[in-house]
Amino acid sequence: MIHASVHDDRRCDLGEGVFWHPERKQLFWVDILGRRILSRDGDAALSWDFPEPVSAMGWIDRDTLFVATASGFHRFDIATGATDRLADLEAGDPGTRSNDGRADPQGGFWLGTMGCEAEEGRGTIYRYHRGTVRALFRS
Repeated sequence: MIHASVHDDRRCDLGEGVFWHPERKQLFWVDILGRRILSRDGDAALSWDFPEPVSAMGWIDRDTLFVATASGFHRFDIATGATDRLADLEAGDPGTRSNDGRADPQGGFWLGTMGCEAEEGRGTIYRYHRGTVRALFRS
């Protein structure tokens, strides 16, 4: 097996959710099963650990990310690593977790959930907007 590093040679258990922060000119991604956000600042490798799987992000401003974890949405301070929980997401169902998500032009964030073992029929698509989480489609 050939191992090639394009941007970073750290291994991820399940690396996804790559996005470019335009104000910082910085790439971020998640290691879902490793429960961490990863990035680089020049030659420095950056990593922030979470108590649960983290799957998707967007940027709020230069120093703050919007982060989806297995059970909720959070504001994340890049400099300090501090998080503020904004809303729950299937918090009462330990058999599901957040999956991929993206911001929309109106400032909302769309996110899908899935069964932790990728079971059929366990997913829902949500939209977070201005403090409200709304289920849009259920499988």
